[in-house]
Amino acid sequence: MYFVDRSAVVLKPAQAFLDWLQNTSDDLPDLTLAQLQSNCTTLLVPEFETPEQVIGYIGERFMLIFEAELSGWEVDRKLWPAINIDQFWNFFTVEVHDMVLDLVDTDLQVSPVYGEA
Repeated sequence: MYFVDRSAVVLKPAQAFLDWLQNTSDDLPDLTLAQLQSNCTTLLVPEFETPEQVIGYIGERFMLIFEAELSGWEVDRKLWPAINIDQFWNFFTVEVHDMVLDLVDTDLQVSPVYGEA
């Protein structure tokens, strides 16, 4: 087991995200907030002294994170909302975890995601 020099942020969709998603298409299955929050994105971020610093770091990158989250849904980009930082925090809540352990004794494999090259 190894300590990882990162903190983990669990990004959880909030009710505003679910409301928006449900208004994008009649073809989506009925989803509950509990279902959306049961398998959330986890972001690895630099270690900081306080959770508030982590929140600031996420806030500086909110648009990249927002686009990555929406790209996982089959929703026409024309239907994506134009948001600012306050709207981002209405769409998502976060859990900050400052201890990250790696149980696997192999190198991490990384791949670019939406918006990254």
